[in-house]
Amino acid sequence: MAAIMANLPPLPSSIRYYDDFFDTYRSIRHPDTLSQWPIITDGQTHVVDFTIFGDWEELAKHLLLWQLMNLDPTTVGLRYQCFRGLSQDLQEGFFEAALTLKPYEFRDFWLRLISRMTDIQAASLKSLLLGISAIGIGAWRNEHKDYIALLPNPKSDKYRAVRSGECFVPLDQQSLLIDYFDELSASKSLPSIGTVTLRDACMLVIVFQHAFRPGQIARIKTGDMRFYSTGAVHFSTLLIKKRSKDRGRRVTRRIKREWCSLFVEYSRRRSEMEFRPDVPRDNYFGLTPDGVSKAIIEATNQITGEQWTATDLRHTAAQRLVDAGASHIVVSEFLGHSSLVTAGVYIDTSPTQAQRVNQALAISPIYSEVAKVARTRTIDKAALLKLPSDKQIGGVPHGIPIAGIGGCSAGQSLCVKNPVLNCYTCRKFMPVSDAAIHRHVAEELRPVVLEFARASRGNIETPAYTQLRRMLTAVETVVADIEEALTDE
Repeated sequence: MAAIMANLPPLPSSIRYYDDFFDTYRSIRHPDTLSQWPIITDGQTHVVDFTIFGDWEELAKHLLLWQLMNLDPTTVGLRYQCFRGLSQDLQEGFFEAALTLKPYEFRDFWLRLISRMTDIQAASLKSLLLGISAIGIGAWRNEHKDYIALLPNPKSDKYRAVRSGECFVPLDQQSLLIDYFDELSASKSLPSIGTVTLRDACMLVIVFQHAFRPGQIARIKTGDMRFYSTGAVHFSTLLIKKRSKDRGRRVTRRIKREWCSLFVEYSRRRSEMEFRPDVPRDNYFGLTPDGVSKAIIEATNQITGEQWTATDLRHTAAQRLVDAGASHIVVSEFLGHSSLVTAGVYIDTSPTQAQRVNQALAISPIYSEVAKVARTRTIDKAALLKLPSDKQIGGVPHGIPIAGIGGCSAGQSLCVKNPVLNCYTCRKFMPVSDAAIHRHVAEELRPVVLEFARASRGNIETPAYTQLRRMLTAVETVVADIEEALTDE
C-alpha cells in the first residue's frame, strides 16, 4: 500500500467540473489539503468525506478526481452514497483485492462479492475499478475497461415493475388526470387559480404527455419555451442519462393544444414568483429535480387519490404509445433511449389484438378491476328525477339514445365533452343506483366497438376507440360496485 501511495501523482491545485443545472463550472481548491470535497449539482451539495476510506484516503481522492473528469457530477454523488452504504469490511476487502490480485484472479473475488450487493452498489464499485485501471494502479491498465464492463452484476430484473404492470397508472386515474387538465384549461376562472397549482399542472402535463424525467423538466429554461400567435406552445429540453454521443442533445416537443392555456397563464405570472437560491433565475419552473419529483407526487395524490411518481407516469406514457401500435424505434426515440431493449419490454407486455378488443368490451379479467369511478356517489331514481333537467344526463352516442343513467353535479350545458361517453370517467358524474340500467348501456355500445375493430383492420387504437374502451371499462366497474353495495346491505 505504501508503494502504491508513493507512486500516485500529485493532485492538481484546483479541480473544475461542470454543473449543467446552473450552466457553470465549479471549483474545488487545494483538494489535497481537504478531507471533505463539496460537489454541487442539481441544486444540492453532496459532501464527500474521505475519512471513511481510512488508509486508502489518498487513493480515493485520485479516483474521485477521475470520476469528476469522466462522469456527470450527479452520478459521482450517487456513486459515493452507494459506496458509503457498504459495510467497512466489504469496502476494505474490495480495495485490497483490486490492488493485489491480477485481473483474471479478481473475477473469482467479484463473483463472491456480488451476492452481498445491490445492482447500484455494484455499479459504484465498477466505477472505482475503472478509475483504478485508467490511472494504471497495480496490475490494472486502461485496456481492461471492457473486461470490467463484462463483470456480472447481481441478479435482478430492473424491468420487474413494467412486466408486472404495477407501475402503470390505471385507466380511470389517467382519465382523472386528463379531466383535470381539461377543466383547468377551459376554466374561465383560470386567472384565479393559484400559481403553484398552475405550475404543478404544467409539469404534470409535460411528464404525462411526453414522459420526461424530473431532471429534464427542472432544466427547462425560460428561453426554451416558445409561444406562437396561433396559441401553440413548444418547448425544448436536454436528453439526460445518455451513454452515447446524444447526451446533451436537445429535443423539441409540442404541448397538446387544449392544454396550452395553462402554460400561457403560468408564463404571464412567472415573474411574480419568488425563487429559491438553489435554482437559477432563468429556470422556468423554479424547482430542483428533487422538487419536481415531490411536486408530481403531491399533485397526482390530490387529483387521483393515489401517489404516482414521475417514473410511473413515464412508464404509463410509453405503454400507452406501444398499445397504440408504435414500433421499437418510435418508443426509444420518445423515451430518449440509446438502446431498443427497454422498448422491447413494453412491447412484450402489450396485449395482442384479441386482448385489445376484449379490453375495449370491458370483459378482460385484467381490466375489469381497473376503473374505480364514482364508487360512493350513486343516487337513486327518485333523487335523479328531482334534479333539474340540465343535470339529468342523456345523449345519443353513435346513434343510440341513452338516458336516465345518472346526474351531473355541474350540468350538461356547462360540459365541453360528449355526454354519456365521457360521463362514466368524470368526477362530476353521479350514476343511478340501478345496475341493470348501466348494464344495458354497455350492451348497447359493445357492437359499436366491434364495428370500429372491423373497419380499422387491426389499427384499433383510434381516439374514438380508446374513448369507448375507457367508458365501457368504467361502466362495468360501476355495475360491480352497485351490486357489491347491494350484497353488503
